[in-house]
Amino acid sequence: MEPKTYTTIDLRKQMGEILDRTRIAGEPAAITRKGKTLAYLVPAEWFEQYMAQLPPASGADQDAV
Repeated sequence: MEPKTYTTIDLRKQMGEILDRTRIAGEPAAITRKGKTLAYLVPAEWFEQYMAQLPPASGADQDAV
C-alpha cells in the first residue's frame, strides 16, 4: 500500500483526520517538508508487529542510551 503524502502544514491543519485515516482505515502516511520525507505515520499495530520481530538489544546497546 502506497502511503498518502502530507506536508507538515497539512499535518498541522488536518491532524485528527490524518490520524483517523491511519488508525481506522490502516492507511500509512508520509510526512514531508520541502519535498523530503521526514517521517512515516503507520497504524500502531504495524509498528508493534515490527518491534516484536526485532532481535533483543544487547546490554552494551542499552548502556549507550
